[in-house]
Formats: sequence, structure tokens, C-alpha cells
Amino acid sequence: MKFQASARKWRPQKFSELIGQEHIVRTLKNAIELDRVAPAYLFSGTRGVGKTTSARLLAKALNCEAGPTPEPCDTCTHCVEIREGHSVDVMEIDGASNNSVAEARELIDNVQYSTSSCRFKVYIIDEVHMLSKSAFNALLKTLEEPPASVVFIFATTEINKIPETILSRCQHFEFKPLSHQQIMEQLRLICENESIEIDAGSLDEVAKNGAGSMRDAQSLLDQVIAYSGRSIGAGAVEEVLGIVGQDTLARFFNRIVERNGPELMQTVQETALNGKDLGLFCRDLIEYLRNLMIVKVAKDPAALLSQRAFDLDVLKKQAEAVHLDELQQMFHALSKADLDMKRSSLPRTVFEMAVIRLLDVRPYQNVDDLIQKINAMTGEVPVAAPAAPSAPAASAPPQPVAPPAASPQQAAAPPAATPAKPVSSSSNKWDEIKNRAGQAKRIFGTYLMQAEVLELSEDELHLAFPDPFTQGQVSKEENRALLKEIASEVMGNPGIVVKLDCRPAESNNEPVLTDNAPGNKKGEKTSPTEQQLLKDAVEILGGTVIG
Repeated sequence: MKFQASARKWRPQKFSELIGQEHIVRTLKNAIELDRVAPAYLFSGTRGVGKTTSARLLAKALNCEAGPTPEPCDTCTHCVEIREGHSVDVMEIDGASNNSVAEARELIDNVQYSTSSCRFKVYIIDEVHMLSKSAFNALLKTLEEPPASVVFIFATTEINKIPETILSRCQHFEFKPLSHQQIMEQLRLICENESIEIDAGSLDEVAKNGAGSMRDAQSLLDQVIAYSGRSIGAGAVEEVLGIVGQDTLARFFNRIVERNGPELMQTVQETALNGKDLGLFCRDLIEYLRNLMIVKVAKDPAALLSQRAFDLDVLKKQAEAVHLDELQQMFHALSKADLDMKRSSLPRTVFEMAVIRLLDVRPYQNVDDLIQKINAMTGEVPVAAPAAPSAPAASAPPQPVAPPAASPQQAAAPPAATPAKPVSSSSNKWDEIKNRAGQAKRIFGTYLMQAEVLELSEDELHLAFPDPFTQGQVSKEENRALLKEIASEVMGNPGIVVKLDCRPAESNNEPVLTDNAPGNKKGEKTSPTEQQLLKDAVEILGGTVIG
């Protein structure tokens, strides 16, 4: 007896048998019942999802001797002829080999003739996007005003190549890729009827490699049956499909965690020599990482994992050994490698480099934890603390305290004639201004910590800085605008005036110097601003101060 491929043997013969396209089945059945069948249909979607099958079902429904009916009998003469491909009035045309304008004109001439025996003459043109532009143009008039007994059904996998003028004359139906579960159920039904023994993991592997196409999955199943006979195990599927087993994936991940580069490279070498597809190996690793992430975050991981032969206990143990952010880093590295391998002439090298990168994956450290460690190492309090209390006891007096006697420069400025008294009632307001500024721009907050408040009221904020550099930084347009915005919000007056002066703490107009700043060599001196910048650099960039 001649062998018949599963894709042909198990092709749906009724709308009720069509899998995964309920929205299309309902529309076509309603159109038949309501006598609203369109003169032209366009079916689009990936391969093996039922486009040509649906076209044949529609042809049978229109021409069944008991119809037109949504459920053709599949036993009358017309149904049998259409099913076997022998009907004179239902013609299937390959668009790739009949794509010229001459063949399109021949089709148009034949359209004018009446049917031979059926009720409707149906033209099914597969891969219609392969028609030439001239052929499409020749069909326009016929599609717009066809004879009453003619129905065109176009099928394509590349809807973007169909001219808009054709689309506007057709009812377009988008066929969805079949779900993994839908393919699994159909393959299980085939195996049961064919008396084929196959475990759930192997069936899952075949369905997954079908990639949403029922025809592809059925062809792979035929291949596996031809290799193994009527009893199919996981090893047979791995051999036929060229995939890597779960034990190999588990060992490979353990070597990544152990940073065992030599064994990882040896595994890649063996996989390539055994004829396995390294691209498929990479994608299997990505799926394995996905399973580890599910085990790590899901309450019931078993319900979310695929039916491959995964050892849940092994997955849980491996998931506990790594951080979630490490899994995410590995996922991104392998995903990039998967894309690069498809474009590269050296896919193995790309994969090997990605595996080496996996050895360098480390968990991210929390920024707050890093700051605490730095503070513990340097023996300093965080930058957010007030500047005056954090100054060493042996250092120079805090710069905000101005000497009683005014310097010649101070005498020249009217506001400096009488040093301002501490604004104790507004100290909380000033602290709030500094904190907000530090949150907006850390270094800006550091500059404000150097300032002496000469006046703080609803109408005015007057600050004095110990050196021209700090005053210049705060006086920059964006910094001054930010300071005014914060001060107006805190003091409740949008029209508050901001004044910025330079008032050196010593009469000789030199910046206050201190020789006991952290990290200074003996005899070297740094200004208070430089001290604070040094602290910020340690905190932001990390490291220790070398004395």
C-alpha cells in the first residue's frame, strides 16, 4: 500500500475539524448561511496553518449537492472530487509557476465560461504574491465584477507583497499560528490512531519544532516514526531533530555556574562534531534559562513548564545557586548570540564567544550597600550629613563663621558692613533647600553645603561662598534657576530674589586651607570644596583613599 503523508491523510475535511482558526470558520459559515459569499477572498498567514485547506472546505461547502451548506457532506460526487483534487470546476493554481500576464489573461478568458457540473467555479491561487505586477493589474476588473458563479480564493504567506488594489477587492482573513498545545493534541491523536507509542516529552519536542505550523510538525512526526518505528523515545527525537538532551543542558548550566571554561568548550566541540545544530543548542539554552526563572519566581512552576523531560528537583537546585539578575544577564547574552549566529559566516565562533561571556556573569550589587561599604572603609559619614559636624576636630574652623572685623573688600559692599546673624528660625527651611538640591543634583547639593546664609526670608535668599570657584558653579544659569525654583517652593514665594556673593573666610582673600584632609600627603593642602569633591568621588565611583 502506498504511504500517505500525515499532512495529507489528516487534512481536515469539514469546518468543524479545522484547528485554531475559529474566527475564520465562524465568518465563512455565517456567509454561507446568509447567502453573503464574497466574490474574492484573501487568506494570509504562515505556512501550514490551514489556508489552502480552508479554501478547499469553502469550495466543498459551496458545491456540495446538499448545499450550499456550512457543513458539506463529504460523500457526494462533488465533495469527493474536490477532496481528491479532480473537480473540473475547482482549480488550484500555483502562483509561483503561473505568474505571467499571459497566464492571467488566459484565466480571465476561462472565467467567462459557465461551470461544468458544480454550482460555483472556484479558483484557488496559492502563493499569489508571486504573480507579476502586470498579472495583478490584469485581474483587477475581473475581481471587481466577476460572474455570479465564480469565486476567487487567494492564499499567501507574504501579505505585504500584495498590491493595495487587490486587497481592496478581497475579503482578507489572517490565519493565526497554531498554539503549542493545539499541535500537541493533534499529534497525540495521530499517534493514538496509528498505534504509535511516544512519551509526552518527545511529543512536546516535535510540536515545539513545528513552530506554529501543523504541517511542519506532522512532517517531523513522520520522520521520527520512520527512524524509530512504532515506539519512540526521547533519544530518537533528539537524534532525528538534532537537539541537545536535557541532561546535557543541565550539565552545561552547572559548568557555567562553576566557571568551568574548558569543559564548556569541550561540550560545544562534541555537540558540533555530532552534527547538532549549534543555533538550536543556543535556543535550547535560552529555554532552559526561562525554565530556571520560572522555578525561581513562580509559586507553581510545574504548571508553567513545558512537557519536556525536565527534572523539577534539578531545576530548583540550580535556581537556588544563582541570582535572578544573573539569569537575566545570561538570557540577554544568549539572545544576542542567537541573532548574531543567523547573520554570521562563523556561527560556532559566535556561540563560543557568548559562552565565554557567560563565565563572567556576576550578580549586581545594590547601590545603597556599596555606599555603606565605602563609608565603613573610609570611616566617614554619608555625604548627606551637614558639612560642619563632619569636619575633623583638628581642621581649620568652619568657613561659614566670618571674622568680626570686616575686610577691605567686605567694607566696599554695603550688605557686608554688618555680618548677618544666624537665621536660626529658618535653619529648617535652609536644610530643606539643601536636601532638595542634593536630590536633584548631588554635586550641586555639595556646593550649597559650603555656603553661609546671610539672609533667608520669603523675599530673599542671600548666600556667601568661601571661594570664587564654588560661587561660579552655583551662579551657572541652570544651577541658579534650580536654586530659585527650590527656594520659591520652600519659602512659598515665586518672586524670591537669590543673591550669591563670594566672602573668603580670611582677610587675605585666600581660600581656607587644611592640611589634615583625608588622603593628603604631609604638607599638601586642599580647600573645603576639594575635600567634599573627593568624598563624592569615593562614593560615586567607588574605591578607597590612599593616604
